[in-house]
Amino acid sequence: MTRVEQLWQDIGAQSEQPGLFRRVDETHPLNIYAGLDFQCRRVLMLITTEQPSSLPPPGVVQITCNQRADGGFATILQLARPEYDELFGRLCQDLVDATRDVPPDQGGAALLRRLGRWRRLLEVGQRHTLSDAEFRGLVGELQFLISVAIPRFGVDAAVNGWLGPFDSPQDFSLGGTMIEVKTCTPGTQRVTISSLQQLDVATEPFYLAVIWIAPADGTTTEDFTASQLVASIRVAIESSSSATTEFALRLADAGYVECEEYERVWFRIARLAYFSVNGIFPRLVRSAVPVGVLDATYTLDLAACGPFECAPYGVDNNGS
Repeated sequence: MTRVEQLWQDIGAQSEQPGLFRRVDETHPLNIYAGLDFQCRRVLMLITTEQPSSLPPPGVVQITCNQRADGGFATILQLARPEYDELFGRLCQDLVDATRDVPPDQGGAALLRRLGRWRRLLEVGQRHTLSDAEFRGLVGELQFLISVAIPRFGVDAAVNGWLGPFDSPQDFSLGGTMIEVKTCTPGTQRVTISSLQQLDVATEPFYLAVIWIAPADGTTTEDFTASQLVASIRVAIESSSSATTEFALRLADAGYVECEEYERVWFRIARLAYFSVNGIFPRLVRSAVPVGVLDATYTLDLAACGPFECAPYGVDNNGS
């Protein structure tokens, strides 16, 4: 049971008076309260001096904002769909935990941004499946997450270092190292670089990880579906509640939806290679293109990158 859920339970047990609230954490920089409204429904309330600039449209969680008698504003979150009742306590606790380092004047915006991510996770029926290119790219990132990032850095650092769902130029930031993950099919020696920023990182080390993903039929133990891959990651990180929550949110940010289609398509990893992207690696960077070229997408020939292929990421020449 979360701290927020415990407060709801205590309030309900100790008083029959509706409209009762308690501050969630006296050390928290934001004035966040858990309580029961006048219909005895569970709510989370944020008190701010400034009115939030905008509220999201109605959805799984209903958000309202009222001006208080003291001139402040009360932003109230309430579950609108009872089928998510078991998740609501976890959602509210996550909003509290995720805003612990937020300045008070930015509290309303930060809390609503985090809530927006939860809504993408919960409102899955309103989204479509990924395109083939997006799907394969996500499978590659998830494969790198479970086979490299988690064993090397641990569950929390690995999940928090997965930047792909945020449309970051690079897919991972782990221990001061940036990694861009690309996928291609066996027999192919080309990958698409989608922007001038993607291989333009000033700090080193920086790696390009290329995963050759072959179609499969599910007849060997090496074959997997995207649904199985996601399930394996969930098992691998289940010891950390924060990583479990964050992984679910990042999956939603990436556009992943649990669906039958993702259970029917089988894959097999044919090869994984790493390339050290340094000053002479073949690439386009913003500082080297003519003035007036704002961005570019280009195709990289991996056959020309052979001199830059290196040991598996996270393993030095001594094998340690």
